[in-house]
Amino acid sequence: MYPCKRIGLSGGLKPIEKEIGIERDRPDLSGRDAVRLWREYERGDDDALDTLVSYNREDTKNLRTLADTVTETLHEDVFVGETVER
Repeated sequence: MYPCKRIGLSGGLKPIEKEIGIERDRPDLSGRDAVRLWREYERGDDDALDTLVSYNREDTKNLRTLADTVTETLHEDVFVGETVER
């Protein structure tokens, strides 16, 4: 969260994904849906678990992409164009 804020990104994962151009296979699902899907799975709906795992897999994949973007931007802000004084 703090590295994102440092480069001007704020909000939750989904809005930040949109802002930096990351698309989702299931943009209609949210964190609330994840909780609902888990509860449906607990009641015996195996398809709900499949959907939840897919949703979580996409979260982790997109978090990696976001982390790469943020660290690259921070690196450029700090090190690119830096001159070393001797």
